[in-house]
Amino acid sequence: SQQPLPICLNIQLYDASCLCEPTMQTANNWYQEGLLRSPGFDFTFVIGIAAIAIATGFLVTDRPELFAPILALDLWLLGYHHVISTYTRLIFDTESFREHKSLVLYLPVVVAAAVTALALSAGLWPLATIYLYWQWFHYTRQSEGISKAYGGKSAGKDLGNLRVARLAFYAVPLAGILHVSARNPADFLTMPLKTLPVPAWLLVAVDMLAVIAVVAWLGYQLRAWTRGRLALPYLLYMLSHFAIFSVAYIWLSNISYGWLTVNIWHNAQYILFVWLFNNRRFGGIVDDKHAVLSILSQNGRFPLYILACLTISTAVYFLIDHFGVDAVGTWIGVPTAVATIVIYQTINFHHYIVDSLIWKLRKNSLRSKLGLA
Repeated sequence: SQQPLPICLNIQLYDASCLCEPTMQTANNWYQEGLLRSPGFDFTFVIGIAAIAIATGFLVTDRPELFAPILALDLWLLGYHHVISTYTRLIFDTESFREHKSLVLYLPVVVAAAVTALALSAGLWPLATIYLYWQWFHYTRQSEGISKAYGGKSAGKDLGNLRVARLAFYAVPLAGILHVSARNPADFLTMPLKTLPVPAWLLVAVDMLAVIAVVAWLGYQLRAWTRGRLALPYLLYMLSHFAIFSVAYIWLSNISYGWLTVNIWHNAQYILFVWLFNNRRFGGIVDDKHAVLSILSQNGRFPLYILACLTISTAVYFLIDHFGVDAVGTWIGVPTAVATIVIYQTINFHHYIVDSLIWKLRKNSLRSKLGLA
């Protein structure tokens, strides 16, 4: 049979590049339990990305002059690419396009009209404010989906009390965004910003709730460890989640620097997760109906996949920056800077809506392709 084994039965050890051809079967090794793919891939996915993101946040805080060039690299290598990765699930083959036709053709028009109307009627600050809170929620939701994927890979392990885990999972990001709101920054990524007022008592209460919830969650993890049923990859992912949101939104006082931290983490995770999905979707088989995507998604072809997506994203955003911005600015009668924000926020908001619809782990087809229980 050419049908691939489920991911939970087909765990293999990959070389240090994480994404090359399998070299040997090691399904019984304890360190393979609960992984999405392999030790190298999951170490990069959970530890490596978070470490780089946090280090970048501290670097630009210490060296503010590096913020602009690092932001440019983040947008080019990760941000634009991560948006294009979404379209590998929407338009890289006719089957996907038919399934998501309304999201590709009609939704962008609706979002663009709403963003343009808001910018023309109220100015830029509403777009910045909506973006601040929506990106926080979007990043948190993506992280929750990934944590559920690790939970789904931890069959036979003790994840602890799931209600406590969920409370801790959301309490830390909530405390983070409340700290940002309480600081009331005047601008965000050069855009004027207004934040929700946060009374001091509420900030203290949510901080205490987050601490208590995380400590309680750690207690359940300690119990699982003493019983020999600790889900280590799940534990490490949850800790990386807490660390990222604590550093980006609480520790770093400059919201733009904090945003850069969480944005690097989010973008890099998304790119790897989409590739993993496509890789598992085709299971080593080149599908004639999805020729391009299935070829790019095979083991050992991750660099080729990245190059293809990066080439497309560079071309698309080059056209947007050099032709689209001027055209939109002329059409709606606004300066270039305003037109740029309108276009990019349209892309961001459309991406957020699409992601909320196509990555629901409750869908059996998605879970089966990821090998989740």
